[in-house]
Amino acid sequence: MKNILSTDELIEHMVHKGIKFNIETKEEASNFLQHNNYYFKLAAYRNLYPKISQGDNKGKYQNLEFAYLRELSVIDMYIRYKIMNMCLDIEHAIKVKLVTSVTDNQQEDGYDIVRQFLAKEDRKFHILNSIRRHSSGEYCRSLISKYYPYFPIWVLVELITFGDLLHICHFYEEEYQRSIIPDNKLMNTIRDLRNASAHSNCLLNQLNQRMDNNKQPDSRIVHFVERLDVAGNASRRNNLMKNFSYDIVTLLYVYDSLMPDVSKRKKFNELKGFMNNRVLEHKEYFEKNNSIKSVYDFLYKIIDKLSSQY
Repeated sequence: MKNILSTDELIEHMVHKGIKFNIETKEEASNFLQHNNYYFKLAAYRNLYPKISQGDNKGKYQNLEFAYLRELSVIDMYIRYKIMNMCLDIEHAIKVKLVTSVTDNQQEDGYDIVRQFLAKEDRKFHILNSIRRHSSGEYCRSLISKYYPYFPIWVLVELITFGDLLHICHFYEEEYQRSIIPDNKLMNTIRDLRNASAHSNCLLNQLNQRMDNNKQPDSRIVHFVERLDVAGNASRRNNLMKNFSYDIVTLLYVYDSLMPDVSKRKKFNELKGFMNNRVLEHKEYFEKNNSIKSVYDFLYKIIDKLSSQY
């Protein structure tokens, strides 16, 4: 039995589901799917559109063009690039802050904190095994060969994952009562965004996905948006209960908390330009989709306010 559909069969499957080809032809869609994207990823954005609830076309998508899905996939790609760049900035800032704090700490020589951390946590996180697996890589080989397994902190931070960096920051903070990062709850969101972007996971398909009933937005994120004073109570509550909006605002909050003013000024202005230009390149595609428009408006107002502060 044949399970895999050809590109032309996938096009017909989309037609059967109610997806239209009035803006882009089936031939253009087929070319895009063969050379730029694949159906499973593109189809992830369908859930942003309602289905017809009754009549002969019940179950088919309502007012959904293939071009809308393609445009969402392209915008999503750019958003992942923006997120990844911001997460790398945050990671570097954390490394600088941690190494500086250890260096300035007269109780520390830069080696002892690593010995303590590995003695207590390596069995749980398998950090040394992870480092050893990268010992053949050109960019880490000499550092690993020279120091393994007795790393100073300024070497260890160059070899560990972002998740393990958060673990050692938390460990150091507990040992010496020195603040390095916002707590793990917020940083885990940054880690998840970083990993999702690095693995090219779809993000915009989560625009309407709401938090589980047992979860609530962190009070610091709520107060952050309140202080910016750009959204009414209803809009703030509604958007911060959506996973995508909440995660992006958390990223903006952490970036605003950790980065120097010159970096924030550049980044927030860059994001504003992106929201004003590339995101709106085909804004007519989404004029009738209130869920997409409301999230855009909410995030744009926050980014616009942040860009005006630096």
